[in-house]
Amino acid sequence: MSKTMLMLGLPIWFSLMCGCGYVSTSSYLEHIKTIRVSPVEIQDAEMAYDNTSQRPYDEVIHEKLTQRFNRKWRDGNDSQFTMRIQDYDIRGHGFGPNGEVELVRMALQVEYEFLDRVRNNMIAQTDTHVQIHDFYVVPNRGEPVETPDQAKSLLIDELIEDLYNELAEQW
Repeated sequence: MSKTMLMLGLPIWFSLMCGCGYVSTSSYLEHIKTIRVSPVEIQDAEMAYDNTSQRPYDEVIHEKLTQRFNRKWRDGNDSQFTMRIQDYDIRGHGFGPNGEVELVRMALQVEYEFLDRVRNNMIAQTDTHVQIHDFYVVPNRGEPVETPDQAKSLLIDELIEDLYNELAEQW
């Protein structure tokens, strides 16, 4: 019996002493060293201008995409990322007892292509990626109140982070 307990306890003791030392290193796209992020095309006029930065959204989004992807790759031509924003939608999604809007849903429909120029193949492509951000416009709902401009900025940041994780890291 003590031998069985030793056999069961030894691996547990060893893992506790060593900790969780497993580190995942992905070899996904290791042959790509550079990326070119094409200018972003926006097909919905409601996404034309960023009120917060006083700049066109295509410039703002392109800059953020480039900064995010350049954390992994340098600027160059091993790969090409192209993105088009097809549709922007904002509407009431949750209503209070008197029918007033409390929760708003903001959504972007995006089309993108990620091309491997080294091996001359398509890494990923879709015309149906939808990014959603819900936000409250009334206080005391467990989340902070956001303005539409704040929510739009968060929606863009979430889109870029999700695309990066999906395309560059493959978690």
